[in-house]
Amino acid sequence: MPLGRERLLAPLGRAARRAGADAALFCGERQARTVLRFSEGRIHQSLHQEELSVGVKVLKAGRIGAASTSTLRPAALTEAARTALEAARLSPRQDAVPFPTGRGETLPAARTHFPATARTPIRKLVEQIRTLCREAKKRKMTLAGSLTIGEDESAVAGDRGLARHQPFTIVGARFIAMQGKASGFAAQTCRDIRNLDLKGTAQRAFQFCRLNRNPEDLKPGKFAVLLEPEAVAELMEWLSFTAFGARSLENRSSFLTDQMGKQVVGTNISIWDDGTDPAGLRVPFDPEGTPKRPVPLIEKGVARGVVSDHHYAKFSGGKSTGHALPYDDAEGGPAPAHLFLAPGKTPAKEMLQTLDRGLWIARFHYVNGFLNPKTALMTGLTRDGTFQVKNGKVTGAVKNLRFTQSVVESLLKVVALSKERRLVADPAHGFAGVTCPAMILRDFTFTGQTA
Repeated sequence: MPLGRERLLAPLGRAARRAGADAALFCGERQARTVLRFSEGRIHQSLHQEELSVGVKVLKAGRIGAASTSTLRPAALTEAARTALEAARLSPRQDAVPFPTGRGETLPAARTHFPATARTPIRKLVEQIRTLCREAKKRKMTLAGSLTIGEDESAVAGDRGLARHQPFTIVGARFIAMQGKASGFAAQTCRDIRNLDLKGTAQRAFQFCRLNRNPEDLKPGKFAVLLEPEAVAELMEWLSFTAFGARSLENRSSFLTDQMGKQVVGTNISIWDDGTDPAGLRVPFDPEGTPKRPVPLIEKGVARGVVSDHHYAKFSGGKSTGHALPYDDAEGGPAPAHLFLAPGKTPAKEMLQTLDRGLWIARFHYVNGFLNPKTALMTGLTRDGTFQVKNGKVTGAVKNLRFTQSVVESLLKVVALSKERRLVADPAHGFAGVTCPAMILRDFTFTGQTA
């Protein structure tokens, strides 16, 4: 059960008011998770874990310091404030922006906590996993993965009356179906367990596994590709780190540098961040207590903006967009956490037929998006399903390939987007995700292959 406003928010507010700083912010996050891990047809690990973290940020004489603790005890909060003040004293003086106060800001109601999720008996989930493992056995496969369910709670308090509090629920499953050396992956995450389709998710894993038998070598080169939403989301997440935050614009490392108002990708591409949309993992405010608001990043191929926190607000019309990172991670600058990619017109079930010749990619891993952020050049490997397609049909699996490709260049060559979108998120961390369609694009460059 959540601690509630009185037990979580109130101690933070009292600590902020007595911090002894010119301004102070306290952000508390509580996380409770039950995780069931399974493989070889049985659940081999069940654990429940609860964690509390409190971040402290202070402003003193034009200097900023941060610290953290893992308890709400008044003495510990006071000590964390002292540590933050000492860090501020040792920090260089900067043109510090006053901390948010919450005055004049309206926080719209957002339903993020669902009793159906919080009250689901673990034994019910155990039986569902066992049923799916039996289904895998009938297919002469084994099913491995995890099912995660839990509750989160976030609170932000300032010394000048700022007070935010929000509870959350989260549930998600990750499946890997295996048959010999073949594997297939599928996952789903949501806040309301009534939207969780374990059977349908497992079916996707079974499908990829069945197709992924006896993979053959394929010579690297340029191919048209059909990327599943999981593969698209991986690329979008890297863009959020390297391009869509105000800090990358300030240091001129983003491909959006000097491009605002200009076409940078295809006109069929629109990308935005929106923490208020229930289609994603809705989160109403950031660790500074600023309400999240929708931010257009790319609109019909044209660069429109980046996300900001209160320090980088000059890049968003002088007002934070609600995208501050936790205080101990603030050096990276603000970053999107709820990316959306506009859908297309092709039904998902027709995407494969739309690809006349090329490769169908289930997902990527080991991606490095820092090769050249100015061009969004990235490299990584395919995983759990790379299939050769001819005349809109799978002709066989190929061994995993390494890609090296500019994502900006790829987004100029998108020829189809699915009508349906999928939320791709990790249930272990219930505050971020990417909601995107499947995508077909031309001339995706593969530079190596696995043994």
